[in-house]
Amino acid sequence: MIKQQRWAAIIDQCRQHTSVSVAELVQLLNVSEATIRRDLQQMEDLNMVSRLHGGARLNDDQSAEPPMLIKSETNVSSKNQVARLAAGMIKNNQMIYIDAGSSTYEMLNYVRAKNITVVTIGIPHIAKLKHNSTHTILLGGTIRWTTEAVTGNMTLKQLDDLFFDVAFIGVNGIHEKVGFTTTNEQEADVKAKVIAHSSSTFILADGSKFNKLYPVKFSRLDQAVILSDEIPDFDRSQIRYQLTNGESRLD
Repeated sequence: MIKQQRWAAIIDQCRQHTSVSVAELVQLLNVSEATIRRDLQQMEDLNMVSRLHGGARLNDDQSAEPPMLIKSETNVSSKNQVARLAAGMIKNNQMIYIDAGSSTYEMLNYVRAKNITVVTIGIPHIAKLKHNSTHTILLGGTIRWTTEAVTGNMTLKQLDDLFFDVAFIGVNGIHEKVGFTTTNEQEADVKAKVIAHSSSTFILADGSKFNKLYPVKFSRLDQAVILSDEIPDFDRSQIRYQLTNGESRLD
């Protein structure tokens, strides 16, 4: 089991039981006590957990959403498929918004369009955009370390003057009765404003995001096209979508 998988399991156990002991993790993950203690120290250094005597608990701001490091190692194959599909939607000479998040981060591996400008709030995204020499605008504001995103009133004010040919937005949950939801009000405000300022919006969502509901709604279902690898158990008449297998409903 690789480190990110262990960390995801540790966070899941903390969510279920408030805290977890080193002994419990050794048995659950079938690794040495030294490995668990090293994992917990590194996770504490990254502000994911707080160490207790003989164990750990989640930090308060980790209770609702996994950190970017964990999300990037979850549903990797599905995310790569969706990321490749999303990148193919970009045309030459466009003004693009690319949201923070693991799926939008992956799509940067596949962008081939020329002479584009990318606006983003994703801090890890900058290294990939630099590698490709992409003309980039990084919005300013308050950094939310869990998602490695820039948010807040300063970010919203900058968006007042920006308009996009196409936007690519991450999502935590897609719910038939509520719409697109996320965990944080400030990030939701940024997503909502970007959608209002975009000619076209695509939501990147692997199949695990459907039938999930998170605290903050940022958009109705009819305001964007969903890009996904599958749509499990969902009323498709309510949504516009494009799947990685070629199936679509876009009208």
